[in-house]
Amino acid sequence: MLTRKDCQKALKKWQSSKKNLNEVLRLFPSNNVFVITREDIQWIKKNNQADYFHIFVGVHERKAVLIYSPIDASGADVKLQEYPFSYLTELDRELRFVEKEVTTLTKIAILSKDLKVISKINKEKLPLPSHDIECQDLILKEIEDWRNNAADWFFKQVSESKGEGIFNMFTVPIEDIGAGECDVIALFAFKYSKVYNQFLPTIIFVQDETELFENSNFLSVQSNVFNWSQPCPPFCRDKDKLTIQED
Repeated sequence: MLTRKDCQKALKKWQSSKKNLNEVLRLFPSNNVFVITREDIQWIKKNNQADYFHIFVGVHERKAVLIYSPIDASGADVKLQEYPFSYLTELDRELRFVEKEVTTLTKIAILSKDLKVISKINKEKLPLPSHDIECQDLILKEIEDWRNNAADWFFKQVSESKGEGIFNMFTVPIEDIGAGECDVIALFAFKYSKVYNQFLPTIIFVQDETELFENSNFLSVQSNVFNWSQPCPPFCRDKDKLTIQED
């Protein structure tokens, strides 16, 4: 846990670091991830009063950190004495992406009065998503794009705006981090925005795959991958409610 004051120091350090390309590339290797522990997820859910929460980017002990801030019913950060955080780090194992589709095939045969087969029909009912998901192939492409192009994107941001366009925080749907029964691994990626007509950073959350196979819902597409976070900038509509930076 980081104290509120240490969180504020970490956020300010990231603001100054963003101006230096070499420092940004040191802090954010494109193949690094972060892990939200089961305990941290339970803490977030206990203190959160909305259907989304905030992840702030900071620098602590010369390492990039992700700080988790619950929000109240109005959308403002909850003022607390300390907050959980994760270091950006290398992945220590292989990561499995699972997409499970369940379809229903209905076979209809019709016999005539003299018992001759006059018709055979096969009807396949397509699965429906159990939550808002993008197909696995697209998400894998988004992750590869970040790995291959993150350094160039950072270079562009530092060159054009001295790093002002680089993310300070992400707004994340609470559903993305699961129920708090297992740790969640989070990866950075590039996702296309129709609003801004460009690729923007996002966070991919990979939940434990075992929950998919324990779920017996029919007519569904299920995935252990969620990717609906939004970076600020540019998505900063509630900038006045980011009160974690206030004393």
